[in-house]
Amino acid sequence: MAAESEFVEVAKKVAEAILPPPLLVKRGAALLYQVTVDNQLSQTVNVKHPVRGNSAFQTDLCVFEQKSEDVSIPRVVMEFKTGISTHDVLTYSAKATKHKQVYPYLRYGIVASAIATVPGRLFTHNESLDFCACVEGLEGKKLSDFFAELLAAEVEASRRLEAIAFGSVRTRLFRTEIILRGL
Repeated sequence: MAAESEFVEVAKKVAEAILPPPLLVKRGAALLYQVTVDNQLSQTVNVKHPVRGNSAFQTDLCVFEQKSEDVSIPRVVMEFKTGISTHDVLTYSAKATKHKQVYPYLRYGIVASAIATVPGRLFTHNESLDFCACVEGLEGKKLSDFFAELLAAEVEASRRLEAIAFGSVRTRLFRTEIILRGL
C-alpha cells in the first residue's frame, strides 16, 4: 500500500468521487479545539476560518457539509497512518476529544494503509475515536466501495448527532454499537 502522504491523496480522490454536494473534502483543514473569549468577552479565534496554531489542529482529511455560502461544518475527520501505534491511539483520541468539544456532531477516525486488521491497542487505549479502518490489500473498486460505505455511515451518524445536539430530535435511547468486519 502507498505511504501515508500518497495514500491521503488516493483517499481524497475516492471521497471526492463518491460524496454528493453539499459535502466536500479538504486535505489539511484546520479545526478548532477550543473557542475562548478575552477579558472584553470577544472571541479570540475566527470560528469560520480556523488557523493551525491558533486554537486549531490540522487534520489529514476532513469531510465538510456546506450549510451556506460562508458556513461549512466538519462532519468526518480521517487521520492517516501506515500502522497504528499506542502513541497514535492516545494522540488522536485526545485530539478527537478536543475537537468534539467544539463540534459535538463530529465523527473522527484513523485509517491505516499498511495493516489489514485493527490492533488490540486501539480497543485498550481509545476513548474518543469513532472508527478505525485498516485497508491494506484494498485497491481500486474494493477500496472505493469500502470508503463509500464508511463515509456514508459516518456522515449520517454526524447528522443524527447534530440533530440531537441542537434539539431538533429528541430520543429515548442513545447507544453505541461496535461493528467488526472480517477480512
